[in-house]
Amino acid sequence: MLKLLLGTVGLAETLYPERFMRVLTRLSYDYDDAPTAKPWVVTAARIEGLVILTAVVWAALKADCNCGLLSRADGTEADADDGTDDTDDTIDKIA
Repeated sequence: MLKLLLGTVGLAETLYPERFMRVLTRLSYDYDDAPTAKPWVVTAARIEGLVILTAVVWAALKADCNCGLLSRADGTEADADDGTDDTDDTIDKIA
């Protein structure tokens, strides 16, 4: 739920930084007419929104992709201990 909320904020800030800042300024301060932001502030807000959106998408992809948890740096797969016995090992021990 938090990822969805942050993703929505990041997307809104990336696509509409001037409107986003105007709404937040109106909610934060008691202005009749809010001051106009300088151009570099709008660019910084757009970059901030892009960073937030990238972090949320990266975290969601990392959480969905379990392949990173099961692979090691040397390219071999790690053994997942899920509580089940491997039948191949049992057969080899009997024979």
